[in-house]
Amino acid sequence: MARKTTTGDPRLDALAGGGPKRSPNVRALARFAANSDCQLATVGFAARIDFDKLLVGTEFEVPFGQSPFAFRRGDRFEDLLRKNDYDPLLGLFRDHLGFKVSDARVKNLRGGARNRRGMEKRAKQTEDEIRAIIQGSKSAPNLLDGAVLTREIAGVRSYFEADAIAAQFDGPIRAGEVKSFPTVDGQADPDKVGAAVAQVSIYILLLRELVARLGGDPEQAVSDEALIITPKNTGLQPTMCVRPVRAHVERARRILDSTPSATEIADSLPRKLPTFGSIADVSARESKRVDGARKLIEVIGNNYRPSCLAACGLSRMCRHRAHERGDPQVVGGSLERLVPGISSLDRVHKLAAGGRPKKEEAAVAEQLKRAATLRERYAK
Repeated sequence: MARKTTTGDPRLDALAGGGPKRSPNVRALARFAANSDCQLATVGFAARIDFDKLLVGTEFEVPFGQSPFAFRRGDRFEDLLRKNDYDPLLGLFRDHLGFKVSDARVKNLRGGARNRRGMEKRAKQTEDEIRAIIQGSKSAPNLLDGAVLTREIAGVRSYFEADAIAAQFDGPIRAGEVKSFPTVDGQADPDKVGAAVAQVSIYILLLRELVARLGGDPEQAVSDEALIITPKNTGLQPTMCVRPVRAHVERARRILDSTPSATEIADSLPRKLPTFGSIADVSARESKRVDGARKLIEVIGNNYRPSCLAACGLSRMCRHRAHERGDPQVVGGSLERLVPGISSLDRVHKLAAGGRPKKEEAAVAEQLKRAATLRERYAK
């Protein structure tokens, strides 16, 4: 099993139980933001648990992750951008944004360790470089690669390695994300672009909060335009597109600010719960691991919806439980909005068939009966 996580909170560390650790990067934070209204996701994120690895080897395993080919392509593309002191990357800023990149100062922070002590050190280095930028120091970097940013998430101080880069040339700091999926004839996979935009939006938010802590003007110092850097067509020639993301940044802020305290959730739990480590233990019986995951979900609480399938390693189990309960969420959020207060699809069916509604179900029950009558009329 993976080595024990360390969050600084004894209850969260005990619940982690040596479970598999997630990568401390902005990509993980962006994925969490899509599920932050789920208590289970909140506790798992604060405990630094990689949900994608919890149910490996069971019927509920979710096949997340890039193929080895995609990893190699991504590494090759990033290495290409860093060649000759980042000349290909600086060329994009010159050609697409008109920046003067001669004698650009580049700072690469990727060499540090990724344990907590290493992340703290790199976060301090990032803070020093951003301070130099906003103070207009002549030694400030024009290009910052591998920044580490920090924020309190769900009541726990967390550190995040930015997959992106930051550039500053006679204007605000620009944040960008390097991706290896192709842009063909100016078009790229919209889902992949959307994920990249979400990640850069988080990066911009964390940068702005850092600037504010340093006494700068975050709105002026950090641009709300995201730079997406991808290969052009099927080769590795780099290209860049610029996306306005102000609304995405504000949405990320609202989501992360409203996340409940993971430590308060953990403190309210009974002591004899299965740990994430025991659920991830591939040497244990599958039935024991699955039962442990069910127990955690039942006690901590979750909030399943179909979009979870693209972002959470426990989504297949949550979907299975939702089907067992007849949760309206399995059909999608649109139905849930149409039947507020109705706990199950079985209850929806009974009310549509003329079942006696409770007081809080009365308005919806009337609409369900009308819909059932129309269906019967036009089904003949």
